[in-house]
Amino acid sequence: MKKAIAFCIIPMMMLLSAGCVSKNEIENSAIIVAFGVDTTADGKYMVSTQILKTSKQSSGSGDGSSKGEKQQSDVISLASTGSTLSDALDHLSKQLGKKLVLSHIKFIVISEDVAKSGVAGLIDFTAREYQMRANIVILVTNGKASEIIKTTTPIDPVPANAIDSILNLQARYGYIPVITSLDFFNLLGSKTAAPMAGVIRLYEDEQQGKVFKLTDIAIFKKDKFIGYMTDEEAVRGVQWIRNKVKAGNIVIPLSGKDQVTIQLISANSTIKPIMKENKPAIKLTVQNKGNILDMTGDFDPMKNPEILTEFEQMENEIIKQEIEKALSMAQTTFQADIFDFGEAIHRDYPKEWVELEKNWSEVFPELEVEVEVHSNIKRTGVISKPVY
Repeated sequence: MKKAIAFCIIPMMMLLSAGCVSKNEIENSAIIVAFGVDTTADGKYMVSTQILKTSKQSSGSGDGSSKGEKQQSDVISLASTGSTLSDALDHLSKQLGKKLVLSHIKFIVISEDVAKSGVAGLIDFTAREYQMRANIVILVTNGKASEIIKTTTPIDPVPANAIDSILNLQARYGYIPVITSLDFFNLLGSKTAAPMAGVIRLYEDEQQGKVFKLTDIAIFKKDKFIGYMTDEEAVRGVQWIRNKVKAGNIVIPLSGKDQVTIQLISANSTIKPIMKENKPAIKLTVQNKGNILDMTGDFDPMKNPEILTEFEQMENEIIKQEIEKALSMAQTTFQADIFDFGEAIHRDYPKEWVELEKNWSEVFPELEVEVEVHSNIKRTGVISKPVY
């Protein structure tokens, strides 16, 4: 009986798993790994894309790595225009004669002109398109997005991979925020929070030619760009507040030319809303641990452990200054709640938030933020005092 059942089930399973009806051959697909959005003179969208090559062309010279020879790219850059983003991509698909695959996109670069006119349409498109993932990173550039997309790099034959690697590392160090399309979508849905995005620029390097630089923060009011936060300390201050700094160095200036560098090994920031005399306030607490990476001067922590306590206090002040600089720029220069303090107050004080939400644009610039930083230096390295 068991054998009879098995003979019936096995053929049925073989028929059901025979193949995939909707299979698309890779030769008939255009895999996009990044794209940029610009505007044309007549107000249309211009979409520039990085498309993976389906087959590598032989260079005819072995590994193609002779001195002075430019590394061959594994992508091609193509652009098309349209009244909407989907229209522009549809024109590109017809131009290529291939189906566009959008599920491998790592990031989208938006030009400053597009950002100023509003990015709600772009974010709406990323949310509706079933192929696009929610973790696509949104970046802004002060020039043409097409320049970023079509620029190759000697670091990686796929430029999108090179930018993605730099982005992830610098995000851990707190030098740039990683804002995804989902993050932007949620912030646009908030009545009080202000979206932001990391900034990418092109620079000329004497040895490498054009190189990418990821730095600064683009600040938005609703879906429109209003300015850049370019101060490096303030940018990391934003990341301290958002609990995004997980690595990096803190350089502490000492007397004269002496200094000590602390390597962060862990960090954590917490936001606690409080009410003071019926007014909202925020208590921000930062705790971090680190090791001494290098040190100059006449110091020996092993003989005088109080030196480490002094270093920790100095580190506390440096981090606090970065945070306060970020707060000052957000509250005074931009008057934009890029930290989403409003949502934190809403969670803890829902009744009070009913009235606060109505006037949050006036409340946020005057919001009191109490900052506490607790640094802990764990180790001095293999040696204690400086070599010389």
